[in-house]
Amino acid sequence: MIKFPNPDNKKVYDSDSIHIVREKYNTIQKTNIVKDYVNHPGSVLIISFVDEKILFVKQWRQPVKTNTLELPSGTLEMNENSIEAADREFREETGFRAKKYSSLGSYLVAPGYSSEKTEFFLAENLFESALMPDEDEDIYLEKYSLDNALDLITKQIIVHQSTICALLLYKSLL
Repeated sequence: MIKFPNPDNKKVYDSDSIHIVREKYNTIQKTNIVKDYVNHPGSVLIISFVDEKILFVKQWRQPVKTNTLELPSGTLEMNENSIEAADREFREETGFRAKKYSSLGSYLVAPGYSSEKTEFFLAENLFESALMPDEDEDIYLEKYSLDNALDLITKQIIVHQSTICALLLYKSLL
């Protein structure tokens, strides 16, 4: 729940999947600004390897009306920390669980209009442990080498920005 210290700040729109707030603030030059933005609980994204290849999910994304090829990811639920969310999302989307989740850092998704921050994880020592996927998820698993995945970025087959960022970050850590 958002607390608004300024009484002029308020919730503008609220649904199950999106929450928009309006805040009033002053710039350094003392200009009064009114800004609407998406208030987001945060998200997680998971890089993992199966048979020495990176595990991807292909799923329908209604806002862009196409299937996207992404690393498993999802939104934090109420009172859930990022490791719990990573474990839950990974199990829901891939049917696997990891004995170890290592954080690779947290990154802002679209700070011009959203408070969403995504924490990237490396999942290691996998074993089967499925959870039921969300009802809106029709997911297919695919596996690619890192080099092949980077090629899919240049061919604009992988267009999910957090996936692109995570793959490039992972490559830079090798």
